Amino acid sequence: MKVPYPDVEQLYTAAMPTGEPILDETVGYLRRSQVITPADLALLMDVEKRHLYGAIRLLTGLPLGDFITRWRLAQARDLLHHAPYAAIARRTQRLDAVARRCGWRSYRVMLPVARRYGYEL
Repeated sequence: MKVPYPDVEQLYTAAMPTGEPILDETVGYLRRSQVITPADLALLMDVEKRHLYGAIRLLTGLPLGDFITRWRLAQARDLLHHAPYAAIARRTQRLDAVARRCGWRSYRVMLPVARRYGYEL
């Protein structure tokens, strides 16, 4: 089975819609909110979690929870790479702020997840 949009990075950086309504709507909600769990996303989108899970799995090849986690990690990496140069000296403070903005309690919680998913922050 060919998976048309396997890469969350492509979806995160894409300026154009994919043409798949449920995927475009999901990405839109992830861009506009700080969704953390599949249940939160389904509630926000007013759909049943199992339907959203199935659609995202079919379109991306990823379980919904992994899709959201990868999205949050891509967001964190983007925020870290676009931080002002002066903030580099305060790396721990910057990491904590970015982690909280992306839905984690702290960078100490975010970094092991990033490593497990292969993200270099």
